[in-house]
Amino acid sequence: MPDVIGGIETHCALIYPLLAAEDHDLDIQVLARSSYMPARTAQLGRVNIRALWAPRTSGLEALVHTGLALLYTAVRIRPHIVHIHGIGPALFSPLARVLGLKVIVTHHAADFMRPKWGWAARTSLRLGEKLAARFAHRVICVSATLQAEFLARNPTARDRTITIRHGIEAPSETISTPDAFLESLGLVRGNYAIVVGRIDETKRLDDLIAAHAAAGPDVQPLVIVGAATAASRYDECLRATAGPGVHFIGYHSGEALAAIYAGASLLIHPSEMEGFGLVILEALNAGVPTFVSDIPVHREFGLPEDHYFDVGDVPAITRIMTMGARRKMPWPPAKPIVARHRISLAVRAYSDLIRQVARGTARQAQRVAAKTPSKVSQ
Repeated sequence: MPDVIGGIETHCALIYPLLAAEDHDLDIQVLARSSYMPARTAQLGRVNIRALWAPRTSGLEALVHTGLALLYTAVRIRPHIVHIHGIGPALFSPLARVLGLKVIVTHHAADFMRPKWGWAARTSLRLGEKLAARFAHRVICVSATLQAEFLARNPTARDRTITIRHGIEAPSETISTPDAFLESLGLVRGNYAIVVGRIDETKRLDDLIAAHAAAGPDVQPLVIVGAATAASRYDECLRATAGPGVHFIGYHSGEALAAIYAGASLLIHPSEMEGFGLVILEALNAGVPTFVSDIPVHREFGLPEDHYFDVGDVPAITRIMTMGARRKMPWPPAKPIVARHRISLAVRAYSDLIRQVARGTARQAQRVAAKTPSKVSQ
């Protein structure tokens, strides 16, 4: 789970240890895919992580793993609650109910809108969302926009759906950002723009590369921080069309990513669809001036009006890139936005929700016990 590409993985690696630390009565066990784990078991704070096998096949890996994980959970762990992430794995919500488990599903994004999926995968994802709406005891949406869209498609889930936005920890004052590290990546502090995230068509990184080429030879470098989860034609095309001022530096996390944020002059996030946009919050947390595409979920951050641009507006992105270094530490508008996303708020909301669902389990057990004749030994 730690150091794995993806917003879901980043979110889980942050929220679960804090939940376990907040409530010592809460025992959290994570069942991860073995291909992403160097060992069969691991510990993250008080969170136990166990690796389970799953095939390394795009479109099947998460589904097979979820089914196996639920069977393992029902037989070996018997928890009060199972927490499923994403509408693909939510296909197994009915199975979890049949196995007698309380189900929480976190809806991270309407993945059936991603062009990389074919008809069968999109149909499965749509079905997963509907099954989450029908069978989950609670559905958590990571943004108000996502919740509104979800409920428009699934109005019967209204009373069981809540928005809990992602949170973030205050940046550590002890993290150092040595110039030598940035130099090893070919970067100069304060003189590069960044985009962070998985290399995927919906991120519209081709717009950034086109804008960077149009900005001329004197524009600051563009740094693409992230990688594709598998070989793709889109990734190949990006690299083939990128000019010499575009740096693909791969996936980074932890202090390395913090150093990259700290040295950036600005972040540009041109995505056409998001469930939340966690990298935006990460950049703001580091005090980086942030420019984003004008989609409803990005509006929830409340950036200054001139920090939004239309999706696909390459000339607008070009103008942003040619503004020069606008870096201030910290960028003043970032502070109140980050304050609204303190991780403690998310932890408290998750803790309250888990207790609500668990109380439902306790009440159900009491009802069953009341109907069961008592056995008294003679």
